[in-house]
Amino acid sequence: MNETEFSIVIPLYNGERHIKECIKSALNQSFDGNFEIIVVNDGSTDKSSLILTDFKDEKLRIFNNENKGPAFSRNFGTKEALGKYIVYLDSDDILDKNALQNFYDTIADSNEDTEPDIIFAPFHIIKEHKNNSTEFRFPLKKYAGKKCFLSMKNTDGETLKGNFEPWAKAYKKEFLFKNGIEFIEAHLAEDLPFFYKAVLTSKKILVSKNPVYYYRRGHKAYLKKGKCNWVKEVIIALKKSDEIFYSFKDFKTYEKIYAKNCLNICLYWAKRFKKLENKQDFYRFSGEYLEKYRLTNQFYIKLFISNLIDILEKTLSIE
Repeated sequence: MNETEFSIVIPLYNGERHIKECIKSALNQSFDGNFEIIVVNDGSTDKSSLILTDFKDEKLRIFNNENKGPAFSRNFGTKEALGKYIVYLDSDDILDKNALQNFYDTIADSNEDTEPDIIFAPFHIIKEHKNNSTEFRFPLKKYAGKKCFLSMKNTDGETLKGNFEPWAKAYKKEFLFKNGIEFIEAHLAEDLPFFYKAVLTSKKILVSKNPVYYYRRGHKAYLKKGKCNWVKEVIIALKKSDEIFYSFKDFKTYEKIYAKNCLNICLYWAKRFKKLENKQDFYRFSGEYLEKYRLTNQFYIKLFISNLIDILEKTLSIE
């Protein structure tokens, strides 16, 4: 096991609060094989750069770039990677100490003669806004421990139900390069087209039984006006995802699952955009975008209920 098996790629921008714990979680892997950690510092202006200088480890490779966004940083880290498999780790999250070993064991335990393109795994959500309580998530639980490769065809499209984020997965680098799978140059929702192209392209997916990741939720501030047109960026990601999905030859077979994904994505971002001045632009787009699936009414009803719940929660907290 002399070659580098895994490259952990961490995009970093102003992550001084959590980056130390994040890197330590990557360094403290139980995996005995060779792996590396690539931190792509995306022009941080806080103390992140200073914190990076505290680490002295031969497994750690640090690149300091101008600020170009998380998509550029992940693409950059992937191109620099020496590992056979890429594991993406966000700078405010934590990698389980057995993550790499779990990925490695999943490959070794399969009945296939070749290696998988993608390995999905369960994960934990850390709810920082709720006293750091955790929640276990496993979108593809029914396929856990399957020793044969999964694909869109033999799961009836259910691989599309995996989490869209790049983390809690391992991607074979050769597979990504061969198929031109990379993150679109954006600051928001850049992982959505990446997910679809990877899952639709692959016929060799495995699912690990054990959790590999801790995703931190509830600590991120609301999106602020001025830095980017956040609404426009998500719209671009949704349209790019459509372009990828509808170029898939059997898209009609799986359109119902894709449509449900689109509804959930629109609802997620509509909630994130509640404090933006141009939020109505996204609401209108979503209504029109979902019309082809006859989900426009569902979108507006669920958005109304979500906003009503928020108002009630604020009222009760005041009382």
